[in-house]
Amino acid sequence: MRNKIPATLGAVILLTVSGCEKDGEQQEAAATAPTQAAVIADAERPARLFLQQISSNSAIIKWRGSADQACIAKASDNLSSQAQCLPAHDTESNHREVRFAKLTPDTQYHYSVGGFTDRTTRFHTAPESGQLPADGNTHIWIIGDSGSTSYEHPKDTFPFAGKSKAVMDGYLHYNSTHNNEPLDLFLMLGDNAYVDGTDDQWQKAVFEIYTGLLSQAPLWPTIGNHEMGGVDFDIPEQGIIFGSGGSTSADPNSYMSMDNRVPSRVPYLDIFTLPTKAELGGVPSGTEQYYSFNYGNVHIVSLDSQLSARDEGQRAAMKEWLIADLSSNNQHWTLVIFHHPPYSKSSHDSDTEPSMEMGIDQPIISMRQEFTPVFEDYGVDLVYSGHSHAYERSYYLNGHRGDAITFDAAKHAELNPAGEPAIGYGDEAYSQVSVGSQRDDKVVYSVAGSSGFVNLGEGKLDHPAHSVQKNDPQGRHGLEEMGSVVVDAGATELTARFINEKGQVLDTVTIVR
Repeated sequence: MRNKIPATLGAVILLTVSGCEKDGEQQEAAATAPTQAAVIADAERPARLFLQQISSNSAIIKWRGSADQACIAKASDNLSSQAQCLPAHDTESNHREVRFAKLTPDTQYHYSVGGFTDRTTRFHTAPESGQLPADGNTHIWIIGDSGSTSYEHPKDTFPFAGKSKAVMDGYLHYNSTHNNEPLDLFLMLGDNAYVDGTDDQWQKAVFEIYTGLLSQAPLWPTIGNHEMGGVDFDIPEQGIIFGSGGSTSADPNSYMSMDNRVPSRVPYLDIFTLPTKAELGGVPSGTEQYYSFNYGNVHIVSLDSQLSARDEGQRAAMKEWLIADLSSNNQHWTLVIFHHPPYSKSSHDSDTEPSMEMGIDQPIISMRQEFTPVFEDYGVDLVYSGHSHAYERSYYLNGHRGDAITFDAAKHAELNPAGEPAIGYGDEAYSQVSVGSQRDDKVVYSVAGSSGFVNLGEGKLDHPAHSVQKNDPQGRHGLEEMGSVVVDAGATELTARFINEKGQVLDTVTIVR
């Protein structure tokens, strides 16, 4: 595919050019293997070891390598003698996995893979649907646009080495000073592996960075524009330029990378095992491109703003599914993730030009105009996106569908007694049932795309729907800071915090039931 575009794109990284479905049902824990030893001295850690679909009674352990089985036990000392072992099931792209079922809710399990085990190879099952974990809180870590480690570019031009690790270290430092609570859910907002989302880039940017976390908490991703590789652009006076992140195709089999120009299936879909049949609650989506699940009293929805949102028919199908899913949801809290932010004035402008006219950022408009009404009508609490490389967090919003200039706080935001937008914390924390409307019809929208680097481009962090940040030296509507988000969901209160790379809390928003 070749497209004629101007040389400056914003959303796209330009690089000069020189010339299935999952296999059947998984075997369950009832089919335990005989008394084979689960732990082997000096066994090597699999090159890619991570957890998927942790529910109250099941878990998927996934890896790449020669190991042919996985084993679990409630105590680490029992992995050698009383473990429950299952043979591996081969999946796409040379991955293997085992699904254990009939597990005990809200319980810690230790596991081994091919004989390998260490202090990180353990997980905690979810509580029963609608219930709180035993510690009274669901602890969620969210990162966006974190894939800079695999960005192979001259370091003097793009000094990305160590950036995403620094953000992780900031989270770990924060966590160590706040009860060191185990991570329940790990969410990624897209652009998880730069610049093309190749399998090798996923290895460098994800599996070699978050190794310890991935072997303890399930990873739940969404698709970003760089997950879809790119396209060839015909730029006047420059010739053919490969635009990484520039694909506007709605076909997951149209993926191309800089090194391989033959269209193929997007690697993202071969790496993960995501629920398509409502395996963990919600409504079946029939596709791994968007899905939902329950964890305790939290409902999570991952939408596809990169592929499905670009095609009118697919977008309508995703919206219809979303309405059905949210209509059936009765959890206390609902959180939605997708890549393209409905409101942003950072490295991407949610209004228009220049990349919007070429379709590269068009999903921003579609998500704002067509999906924000659904979020408001069906009780969504928080929406998180990436794409823009800074942190922005909205007021408590309802009804804002247009460009930034059309925002009217009196119409679109929850107001404090003084008639100003409520800031979302302290005495101005938000009520799930809005004080202004007496309905559960307002949503907090956050842009958390600074987990790999910060880049404002021409953005001024001045979107009026976003809260003014007290910790920004210039008092802007956002933070020019690297960092991530921690969400803690309890029975009657949900709090989201932006944590910078030093482990400092720079923004907080609280919703009370």
